[in-house]
Amino acid sequence: MKFLKNTLMTIMALMVLLITVNAASALPITLDKVEIDDFQLDANSVNRLDLERGQTYDVEVVFTPTQNLDDVEVQVFVSGFEFNDVEPAHDITPTFDADLNVTYRKKLSIRFSDEFEEDDYKLRVIITDRNGQEFIQSYNLKVDVPRNALKIEDVVLSPESKVTAGSALLASVRVENKGEKQQDDVRVTVGIPALGLSATEYIDEIENNDDEEETEEIYLRVPKCSQPGIYDVTVDVSYREGHTVVHATKKIEVLADPTCKPAGEEEAPKTTITLGSQLESAQQGGQAIFPITITNTGKSSKTYTVSIANVPWGEVKITPTSTTVVEAGKSQSFFVAVTANKDATVGAQVVSATVSAGNEVLQQIPLTLNVTKMPSSTMRRVLEVGLIVLVVLLVVLALIVGLSKLSQEDDDGDKGQPQAYY
Repeated sequence: MKFLKNTLMTIMALMVLLITVNAASALPITLDKVEIDDFQLDANSVNRLDLERGQTYDVEVVFTPTQNLDDVEVQVFVSGFEFNDVEPAHDITPTFDADLNVTYRKKLSIRFSDEFEEDDYKLRVIITDRNGQEFIQSYNLKVDVPRNALKIEDVVLSPESKVTAGSALLASVRVENKGEKQQDDVRVTVGIPALGLSATEYIDEIENNDDEEETEEIYLRVPKCSQPGIYDVTVDVSYREGHTVVHATKKIEVLADPTCKPAGEEEAPKTTITLGSQLESAQQGGQAIFPITITNTGKSSKTYTVSIANVPWGEVKITPTSTTVVEAGKSQSFFVAVTANKDATVGAQVVSATVSAGNEVLQQIPLTLNVTKMPSSTMRRVLEVGLIVLVVLLVVLALIVGLSKLSQEDDDGDKGQPQAYY
């Protein structure tokens, strides 16, 4: 009996010693409260606080040291998450010193990734210094799934990173349902806002339980003469009758189209005017012809007019017409015939021709006629020819008159002779 009593006393002494040693090494603080988004937690309570995955929550830790502490850190974390090495549910304060009987309030934040499984977890609060025993407290949590939540899982572009202006850009969008409800008629819009481009496809339905669906290829054509550079490709996914929208952005580099004219360079003219000659010669009273050919290089037919300013020293005529319709890709020639008066001033005389398309003046063309004096020998020859023609006409007229008189005398002689009767 005495032996048993001594044994019990020895065990109790050892327990007291262990408790004393542990108490001596434990971090001397009082944890006043822990709150998540202003909701105070109870340590290891049966009741759990419900939180939604995919959200970030503020955590406030309030404590009071019972002696001076150096190099203190406060951290909060949740264990058991599959991707804690990539997206850890964890936060920690910078190192600080804490004084006796001073209450400290430290604010941290913790994000519950949308990859968290719907399950029970523990939020652990740890307060440590450099060498002392850490202070740990745990709080029960329930990580839940939001009712409606879609996530843009991936955006695949083809070509992937660079596209030439004037070429097609194809986009496929993979959407994952991270909520409790199935989503129907999901609208997916892909665009390049800086270029004024957008296109839309629909996904009929995306089931819950992290189900994924992908759109058909969404087609965009980059404008031919787009400015080279890096542009944002935006993706908008709307659901719940368009009341909820999620966004994503990717980059695409647009390369210059080598066949496109540089910015600021004038476009090629849509009408070509070709001149046969701008300088011709003619004698006083003579004529010269100036051909003008118009080619319509545009994509539609046009009406062209050639007009001539007043010419006091001569006469101008345009053949076959002064106004005509020229089909796209066709040509039409105008012939400007300029006749100098017989008394026109000798020397260079200018005719101003204007080519218009509708009300637009395309070109004003100076046509120069070099008027030369008619030689005197030529004038004499003209007079001689004229005199000969006049003499011939008089002779012909005299013959006609003479023959007419002879015919009349023959008719009168026949009437005076007696008739023979048998």
